[in-house]
Amino acid sequence: MLEEMDSRAPWRFARPRQAARFIGRALTLHCPNCGGGPVLRDWFHLRVRCGNCGVRLERGEHDYFSGSILLNYSIGTLVFAIVLAIMIIVNWPVVPWTALEIVLPALILLFPIVFFPFSKLLWLSADLIMRPVTPEELEWHRSTDAQFSTERHAPTESVKRRG
Repeated sequence: MLEEMDSRAPWRFARPRQAARFIGRALTLHCPNCGGGPVLRDWFHLRVRCGNCGVRLERGEHDYFSGSILLNYSIGTLVFAIVLAIMIIVNWPVVPWTALEIVLPALILLFPIVFFPFSKLLWLSADLIMRPVTPEELEWHRSTDAQFSTERHAPTESVKRRG
């Protein structure tokens, strides 16, 4: 019998040091869970799972990428606003509007491409900070080669009766 796989871990936040470790690993393009790898197939594709610990880099969920897209867009917008504000403040009253008309659109186009793998791994690290991988879930991550699968085998009847 199959049932949906979900994290059985309660919602709990990682300690600040552990959270910083997850984020630091993501920023160096390593697995946020273990710090190992490899995690990138190429710049635009993550491997299905970490080459070291076996955790699925999209946690096996079909729409997991949605959060990383939102993160990529949000940070890109923030970078755009900061660059614009700095350029206006530093150069006031003679703001180089022509330069901004060239630089900012280029920034808007290039940033999501450059930041893409970072946003995927930062999203995974944010998920790990709030919803750590349990040993049961890690075993499930290692059990199949499929990139997306939310199915797992249901506990046997004897386990259900004990619980």
